Amino acid sequence: MKNPFKKQGIVATLVNVGIGGAANVAMDYVINATGILDGVENADTIKNAAKIAVGAIGGTMLKNQYAHAALDGIAVVGVSNLVDGLVNGADDSKTSGLPEGTIGRIRLGQRGFARRARSVRGVGGADFMEC
Repeated sequence: MKNPFKKQGIVATLVNVGIGGAANVAMDYVINATGILDGVENADTIKNAAKIAVGAIGGTMLKNQYAHAALDGIAVVGVSNLVDGLVNGADDSKTSGLPEGTIGRIRLGQRGFARRARSVRGVGGADFMEC
């Protein structure tokens, strides 16, 4: 059986990840130093959307391996931060997850199971499953 971990591939991946992370830090520094987004509402969302746009568009236009890794790193961190903000409700609405009444919101138990359990055992056994 061949060894799937090739030393050359590991080093190349580490270099690309390091370049991508450093490029993201550099872009954050430039955005913060210039003050472009000072006082703008939803500045984090705008910054992450700009990272995604710059990384995705710039990465497709360049052939240089290191520049491509840098732009990919910027885009990946932008997407990661944007999704984290959406999932954890980092915006000003102070909510997390999906709003009440939307498809996919979390419920305690399954309604159909609670109905079947009630019909078999009576109401007392399935009361904890009511929403």
